[in-house]
Amino acid sequence: MEVQKTVLDVKRSQNIIVVNKMNHPANVSNFLKAIFFGKKQGFEKFILDFSNVKSAFPNVCVPLASIITFYKQEGIDLIINKMPEYLTRSYIESPLKVRDHHSELSRSALDIVWQFCNSDDVNLLVDSFIDDVSKNIECQKGVIEGLTWCLNEVMDNVIQHSKIEAGYVMGQIHKTSKHIAFCISDNGQGIYNSLKESVHAPRYPVDAITLSIEEGVTRDTKIGQGNGMWGLHEIVKSNSGRLVITSGPASYMMLGDEISTFNKLPFLSKENPGAIIDFQVDCEKEISVSDALGGYEPVNLRIENLENDQGILEYKLAEKSSGTGTRQSGERIRNEIINIYNDSKQVIEIDFGGIAVISSSFADELIGKLVIKYGFFNFTQIFRLKNMNQIVQAIVHRSVSQRMAESLKTG
Repeated sequence: MEVQKTVLDVKRSQNIIVVNKMNHPANVSNFLKAIFFGKKQGFEKFILDFSNVKSAFPNVCVPLASIITFYKQEGIDLIINKMPEYLTRSYIESPLKVRDHHSELSRSALDIVWQFCNSDDVNLLVDSFIDDVSKNIECQKGVIEGLTWCLNEVMDNVIQHSKIEAGYVMGQIHKTSKHIAFCISDNGQGIYNSLKESVHAPRYPVDAITLSIEEGVTRDTKIGQGNGMWGLHEIVKSNSGRLVITSGPASYMMLGDEISTFNKLPFLSKENPGAIIDFQVDCEKEISVSDALGGYEPVNLRIENLENDQGILEYKLAEKSSGTGTRQSGERIRNEIINIYNDSKQVIEIDFGGIAVISSSFADELIGKLVIKYGFFNFTQIFRLKNMNQIVQAIVHRSVSQRMAESLKTG
């Protein structure tokens, strides 16, 4: 019988650290151990080899980026020798600063590690993340609204409580499992240090984390009400999602209804234990932000900005940078329109004003597939097509006719 050899996720030989996997938080712990024991042997320079990594998730990319940044600032030389091209594009070696990379942000915010420093950075990042999610995957009612709330709150926590100049964030869509994953990390004072001088006075780091997810717990009521971590926990829980909060040696993990805690993990330092917030939500399960937050109903500006005086949502194709010439663009716009309807249940006007011509593949991907998804009668009740010239009308009519005929054949 052939015995398969187990490949260590992270291994060190002298000052060479080989990272073989980036798909589990344990990879981060093992990376920290490799650096720690290497430093104990006197090494101040490490060669990092990522050439064997086949896939990389936010809950490893973001902490590693944060750790690499910390050690470089401490004078430890970390040199990436080998890295696959896709991983290079995630910028774990040098996270992109929002203020310096608006062009990359406008193309796609996902699958990149970003550094944020202030509320303006947070606003730009959240808007870009939500725009990308909305255009790339269908989400049930409340999922996008829940994501928006969670991202704003967790990233604001970094700015308000970490006592460090920057945080790091990455988002990723897992289309096969229909999950959206985000991870936020910082090298700051950590949750325990933040709360230990407060009225809550946790005894141990794991106690600090479990306290942080209770309603109203904050280090200073003059700064915040203490609803951020609690709200994150409740929203992810209502979706049967996944949440891992790690700070210093402690970690809290919620997977559906199962809760686990850990209290002997490796970490950066007592002064800078940092914090890692790793969460996933299921696109196919509804989220009621109002129910999760005890009746509080956040304003959905994304929907409100589309609404006219008659309560109809106006979606203007001419304002979409992806254009009207490709099937990919049609798919992205269709996903966004479906997500808008799922969150609003209001009539949507798809405005073709200013569009001289569209491709047949765009028309099929957008209008043809919307007709099939909702059925012809329901489509006419939900959507209105306006300002189409004769050329566009003819292309849409032909695409819809062909799509409906094909649907009847396949039954």
